[in-house]
This record gives sequence, C-alpha cells and structure tokens, in this order.
Amino acid sequence: MSPTRLLMSCTALLLAAAPVSSALARCSVTLRADGNTAAIQRAMDKPGRRVPVVCLKPGIYKGARLIATRSVIVKRVGKGRAVFDAGGRGRVLTVMGDKVKVTLDGMTLTNGSSKEGGAAAVLGNSTLRMVRSWVTANQAIRKGGGIWVKQGRLELVETRVSGNRSGAGGAVFISPGATAKIASTLISDNKNASGNDGPLHVRPGGRLELLSSTLAYNSGQGVYVVPAAKGAKPATVVIESSILMGTPDAVRVSRKEAGALSVYRSVLYGGIGFIPLDMDSSRDLPGFNLTDSERYRPTFGSPAIGMGKCSDRDTKIDVAGKRRGRNCTAGALESTRAEIRKTLKDRKLTKKAKKKQAWEYPTE
Repeated sequence: MSPTRLLMSCTALLLAAAPVSSALARCSVTLRADGNTAAIQRAMDKPGRRVPVVCLKPGIYKGARLIATRSVIVKRVGKGRAVFDAGGRGRVLTVMGDKVKVTLDGMTLTNGSSKEGGAAAVLGNSTLRMVRSWVTANQAIRKGGGIWVKQGRLELVETRVSGNRSGAGGAVFISPGATAKIASTLISDNKNASGNDGPLHVRPGGRLELLSSTLAYNSGQGVYVVPAAKGAKPATVVIESSILMGTPDAVRVSRKEAGALSVYRSVLYGGIGFIPLDMDSSRDLPGFNLTDSERYRPTFGSPAIGMGKCSDRDTKIDVAGKRRGRNCTAGALESTRAEIRKTLKDRKLTKKAKKKQAWEYPTE
C-alpha cells in the first residue's frame, strides 16, 4: 500500500473511533409527535454496530416511558421544544446495562412519577448525558425527584432542572459509588419533603462535580452530603465557579468529612460549617437580576462576576447558549458585557480607595 493510501486509511479509522458530538451526529431516523412513542422505543432498540441517532421534531411525545438498554443519541431537530411527557404514569426514562451511554440533546423530560427517579434513573455501569435539556415538573416519592443515579454516571451540561419534588434529593440523588458531573446547569425551585435535605443529595461513596452551575431558591439546603458510617468511604464533592444558595446551609456536611469537599472560586450564600474556602470564594449575596428574563443571571456588583474559571470543555457556553471567556462569571449564566464592565471598573476603584486609605496616618 502506498504511503498516501496508508495515511488515508489510518485517518479514517481514527475518525470512526472518535466520539461524535450529538449536535453533529447524523439522524438514523426522524420522528414526529404523533402519539406513537412505541416508534421511539423501537428506534432506540435498533440492533447494529453503529449507535442509533433518533431525531425528534418539536412537539409533545405523550406517554413516554422509555427504557434504554443500548447506547443511543436522542436529539431535537428544528425550533421549539421536543417534550417527553410521561403523563404522571411512570418514570420518563430508565438507562440500564453495562457500558451503555445515552445522550439526550435538546430534550425536555416532564410529568414523570416514580418511587425513585421521577424523570430518569441511571442503573448499572451506564452513563446518561443531557445537553441543552430541561428536567421539569417531575416527582418521586422517595428520592431523586428529577434524576436518581443509582450506579454509573450522570452528566448534565447546559441543562435546567426545575420544579421537581421528592422525599430526598428534589433535583438529583447520587447513590454510593455513583458519579454526577453538573456543568453550566441551573438547578432552581425544586422541593424536598424534608427541609433538612437539598436539591442535590450525595450518599457516602458518591461523587459530585459541580462546575459553573447555579443552585438557587430550592427548598432546604443547597448540597446535602450524607455522613458516612465508621469505616465507610465518604462522599467526594468538588465545587468550582458555581453559585450555591441554601437554608440554613449552602452545603450541609459533617465536620469530620469537610476535608472531602473542595470549593474554588464560588459564591456560597448560607451556612458552610467547617468547609475550607479558597481566597477567591465569597459568602455574599449572589446579586441576581430577578426582573430579567433570565432571573438568575448575576447583575452589577455581583461577587460572581469575573470570579470563575471556565476551563472545562463543558463550561465554555452558559445555560442560555452564551459563549464564555476563560475568566467567566461564576454560576450557570454569564453576565452581560455592560454589567461585567461596570462591575470590574467599580471593583478597581474601590480597591484603589482602600489601598490609599491603608497608607494614611491616623490623625489626633
């Protein structure tokens, strides 16, 4: 074989092996909201070596109670919402099996109802990745009003989790051994039966990465980390460039396990107990513009502005689709250019005034 053909063959193999972005993946089938959700299930189950890409036109897909036992991409095509509506008769989506990866792109999961995991449940050694999606108005009796991660991995990117309710973990419940990465995601207005719980509930041995995300105006705590029994592995929590609000605590964690929790460049409003904060973090009010169409976007004077570091690939764009720079606003929503400019200018002048005052001699 000639060197040119060999190079072309190697390139083709590398491209075939590389993961395909859900936004660029070509549709295997395109379906409409005609009331026949069985067609979606058949398309998801289609056998073959290639991962099926199920494209859905905007509309409401009623009675959706789907089970994913193989890797699949489900994405919206066209303008408007594509909604999986379980009608309160069961869980919207169950992901199960080993090495199964399910990607939902631009989908809305609503009206799910279950004992555990109202909208979705991640079972087995599987992964659920949701991008540019909504998880709203779901409920679970016991845990995970939005999503229950029993095993495997959950990835929420540029996604909104709001208006869900449960006994524990109104938004997301992370069980022992499970992992959740939540990036550029807004978690708001979720409720728990117990005021001592929070929208994000992490069990011992679970892992949570919260990157450039916002938890605001949920009931109870912000993140609730359950203490581990003696000899058991504690939960691991990493919070970076995020905004957390909670009552009474932004993060509820026991004193002996506070060292397993890391906080960088974040705004925490509420108690934090014995959690060590870095020098860049703040415990002031986040400063949301509650009258804006994006009511949780930080406004002029917010400590979140210019605080974040959006270096992870899943934090380059905020939840509203706005591109961010490396030095970004902490939280799920990037502030406007005008508000950033005014805030940084005001901050510089204030710092200069304080520095000048520090050099003044006291007068008698």
